[in-house]
Amino acid sequence: MIMMMGGAKYLVCPAQACIASWVTAVLLTSLCILFVESADGMRRAALGTTAAVAAAAGAYSTNERVVEQRAAQLEGLRASSAACCAGYPRTACGDTEALTSFDRPIVVEGLIDSWPALAHWSFAALRERIGQAEVDCGSSTGGVPFYLVAANAARPAGRVDLALYVFDDDFSDEGGKAGLLADGPGEGLPALTAGDVFAEGEAAEHTDRPVWRWLLAGPEGSGTIMHRDPWGYSSWNASLVGCKRWVLFPPSVARETLHPPRTDLLGRAVALLGLSLPRGAACFMEEVLPGLRGRDLGEVEIVQHPGEVVAFPAGWWHAVVNLDATLAVTESYGRARDLPLLLRELRTGGLAAFAAVVEREAAATRAPTMAAVAGRECTRARVSDRGAVSASTAVGGR
Repeated sequence: MIMMMGGAKYLVCPAQACIASWVTAVLLTSLCILFVESADGMRRAALGTTAAVAAAAGAYSTNERVVEQRAAQLEGLRASSAACCAGYPRTACGDTEALTSFDRPIVVEGLIDSWPALAHWSFAALRERIGQAEVDCGSSTGGVPFYLVAANAARPAGRVDLALYVFDDDFSDEGGKAGLLADGPGEGLPALTAGDVFAEGEAAEHTDRPVWRWLLAGPEGSGTIMHRDPWGYSSWNASLVGCKRWVLFPPSVARETLHPPRTDLLGRAVALLGLSLPRGAACFMEEVLPGLRGRDLGEVEIVQHPGEVVAFPAGWWHAVVNLDATLAVTESYGRARDLPLLLRELRTGGLAAFAAVVEREAAATRAPTMAAVAGRECTRARVSDRGAVSASTAVGGR
């Protein structure tokens, strides 16, 4: 086969021509996707009235086959949750040892019972309070007003815009969401995060401290793909409205095990470019997870209910599907036991200056702690010695 390029003739075998055609098709498809996403982003940015928002919202899921597939997939996950996730033990909020030394995911009951948010938050209530405030849904075009997020969450299963899943870290007065912290999230969960090395001294207010607290708000069926949290973080997630289905795997499980190649047309096309396309959380639970069970990988499956807190150690893989429209707050923190990992992650991630601050503050905090521990050990040793002397005297007297 002869191809013309730049006026010159090139002899190309059929196999090369086939590959070239595939690459061209993939590139054209990618350009089309980028164009559609850009057009959608500009359309969303241009929405200016409630009527326009309502009209545009109906265009997100008009394909009835896709709507039915989404609804069936979600219903299947709900139905299988009872069998797959039942029986995972709960941890009492007063179990200090379990809250600070866990090395597997835990589900804590009663930890946020005092939060006003648990009693008063709903999509409708937050729409009244922060409806005009912009929230981050990961869009490159900027924030989305919360009233659009709330309206989307009220839509029927399968017809929601899954992209409108809020991960927002702006609780500033300027962002219009500072008042939400007074409903409990501002207190954090010190029972879990005591000794957070990122919150000690100068590190707590350092400009390079990575983001660590988010408001989450998503429609049913939305979720997060299988991933690990960055920076060596451990994390907790407090559910305030709706149920979440989790699956978690220990750090020892290889990425390739959790992200096998996709076999659909788009997955195969992207693979030709040497890339991989991850599955959504619902697809992972439906397509990949069944084949991983029974392989002694150490997976944990949980259904989290409102009022429960899920916490997991650094390095654990996790994917989450919102079985209902959900509101939650999540925080990440650095446990002293993970300090070497945290410092390594910060340095390789370009935050060496912050790593130095964390290391210095951790050493300063650890010194009095170690001195106290040493004092207790000395006291225990003296008591033990006195007991030994008394015992030997008693033996001699007999």
